[in-house]
Amino acid sequence: MAIKSVALIGASGTLGPSILTALNNSPFTPFVLNRESSKSTYSDNTKVLTIPDDLNVEQVRKVFSENAIDALIIAMAGSHVEPAKKLIEAAFNSSVQRIIPADFGSCDSADDATVALLPLMEGKQRVRQTLIDLSSRDRPNTAKKLTWTALVPGHFFDYGLGTSLLKFNVAERKAYLLDGGDIKFSASNLDFIARATVAILQKPDETENKLLYVHSHHVTQNEVLSALEKVTGDKFERIEESSKHELSVARPKMLEGDGDATEEIVAVWGVVASDWKGKEGFANELLGLEEEDLEEVVRRVVGGK
Repeated sequence: MAIKSVALIGASGTLGPSILTALNNSPFTPFVLNRESSKSTYSDNTKVLTIPDDLNVEQVRKVFSENAIDALIIAMAGSHVEPAKKLIEAAFNSSVQRIIPADFGSCDSADDATVALLPLMEGKQRVRQTLIDLSSRDRPNTAKKLTWTALVPGHFFDYGLGTSLLKFNVAERKAYLLDGGDIKFSASNLDFIARATVAILQKPDETENKLLYVHSHHVTQNEVLSALEKVTGDKFERIEESSKHELSVARPKMLEGDGDATEEIVAVWGVVASDWKGKEGFANELLGLEEEDLEEVVRRVVGGK
C-alpha cells in the first residue's frame, strides 16, 4: 500500500493542529478539509479543500477523488458519529485506502465496561464497526479494500495539565487523588499522538485493520504530583476522592445532558481504567515510539506557573 496524499478533518481542534504539523514534517502531502461555513484559517502553504456543511456523501467523494486522497484522518470530536459515518461512506466510494477514525481519547471504546459507562464510547464503537464492515466489502471504484486503524492514546497529558482532565488544578495548587493516587494509567502528549498517527501511515501494512494503543507516560497521579511540586516549588493540597463515588454522582447528571459531568467521568475513568501497558494492541514499539520524560514535560507545560 502506497500512501501519498492525506486529508485531515478537525485540523483546528485540540489535537488537529499537532497532527497537521506532523503531516507537514512528513513525506506525505497533507490536505485540510474545511466545511463551507468554517472560519478556521491556516498558513498560506496549507492545502485546504472545501466540503459542504452537510457532508453530502457524493460531493465529499468527488473532493476525495479529484485530489487523489489516499488516507483520511478524522480528528473531530468522537461524539460526531453521523458526520464521521458520512465521511467514511464518501471515502469508501472513492479510492481512499486508509481511515483513522476519531477514536483518539482517554478511554477504550473496545472495553465493555467503558462502553456501558459512557455513551460517547458506544458512538466510537459504532464508527469502528462501520469501518470493520466496509473493510470486508468490494468497492465501486477500486479493487483495493478500504482499511482502517484506530488509535487510543489515553488522557491528553500536556493538554490535561491545563484543565481538570488529569484531576489537578495547577493554578490553585490542588490535587484530586483517586483511590489513593497510586493507580497506573496511560497518557500521551499531543505531539506524541500526532507522531503516532503519522507512523501508522508510514507502516500501513503492519497497522492495517487494527486497534492500537500508545502512551507517552505510564504514571500514577502521585508521580505526576511529585513532578508538579518539584517544578513549581509549591506544595499542593491533597484532596482524596473515591472513583466509585465520583462516578456514581456524575453519571446521573451526564445522562441528563450535563457536559461537565461527562468530562468528570472521562477524567476519572481515564485514570482508573486506562492502563495500556502489556495490553493487546499496545503499539509504542511497533510505531517506533518511546515514553517521554515526565518531569521534562511538566516543566515545559507548567514551568513556574
